[in-house]
Amino acid sequence: MGQKSSIDRLPGKLRSKLIELLQNPAVTQKEIVGLINAEAGENVVSRSSVNRYKLRMDKFAAKTREAREVADAYIEKYGTENRNKLGKVVNEYIKLMVFDLTTELEELKDSDGEIRPENLADIIYKVSRAIKELEQAEKLNAQRESEIKAAVQKEAAEKVETVCRQKGVTAETKEAILAEIFSITEK
Repeated sequence: MGQKSSIDRLPGKLRSKLIELLQNPAVTQKEIVGLINAEAGENVVSRSSVNRYKLRMDKFAAKTREAREVADAYIEKYGTENRNKLGKVVNEYIKLMVFDLTTELEELKDSDGEIRPENLADIIYKVSRAIKELEQAEKLNAQRESEIKAAVQKEAAEKVETVCRQKGVTAETKEAILAEIFSITEK
């Protein structure tokens, strides 16, 4: 990517302190700049860099909250038994987040205000790889769901077969039960 922001270049301890201070509503950004620069012994951050970083943090927090709310609402509506469907919802949400990332190319610009082709190529590669992995996960989830459904249907068919045999139910009636109740058609 382009040049890292002054916040991203801070040593881990200072950066952690800055993040902690940004989460405290009683401390102003101007005070944060003063505290961080004083601790560093030089001017390493500016008010604008702290403000940009705070905006990024807030945006990330909002997206995380939104994703959590969607997941909670889904689970509340459909129950925890439908986790596979929730996984699909999460995959779609992540795809949207990746799309948002690619539209925010402003941060990829270098000091001359240009986006270097190698930075853009790297981002495109990472985004396409992430989407590919999400699609593979979605395919695997669908395959697992299909295998589970087949196993449940097989078990149901075996139980219906046993009960029908014990009760003297005709083959035609047994097939109707399997088709109507369990959506199983014998081949």
